Amino acid sequence: MNPLWPAGRPGVAPEATCRDCVWRKPGRHHDRCLRHRGEAVRFDWPACPAHTTDAALDCLACGACCREAYHAVEVGPRDPFVRLHPERLVQVDGRHNVRRDGPRCSCLGTDYRCAVYDDRPKTCRDFERSGANCVEARRRVGLTS
Repeated sequence: MNPLWPAGRPGVAPEATCRDCVWRKPGRHHDRCLRHRGEAVRFDWPACPAHTTDAALDCLACGACCREAYHAVEVGPRDPFVRLHPERLVQVDGRHNVRRDGPRCSCLGTDYRCAVYDDRPKTCRDFERSGANCVEARRRVGLTS
């Protein structure tokens, strides 16, 4: 049993374990917890207060990746986004970045839908729901502890 997390953690189902948490990164010898500085974990340990499952991640209720979590989306010069949406780009040190409206991506609507989803830049297409960058973005905007 995980000595760090006593039973009865608020907001975490009693049967939840590290096995189904998006913060767990399987390793060659030990699984690691990305949320707790790479500490070794066992998949059968009770979940900690930061426990988050893939099923709990709803992009349309979140938008963390396009909000304050990250400050720039660089777009390669050959990315079709450059040709299709030049009005959404700014030059930063000679590179293309997606324009931001305050702390948010200019493509993000108030409903957390991307206005250019089908044409989004490669950086955004490569962003993986429940991947390390996703859960870190959620932590940065306060959606995950």
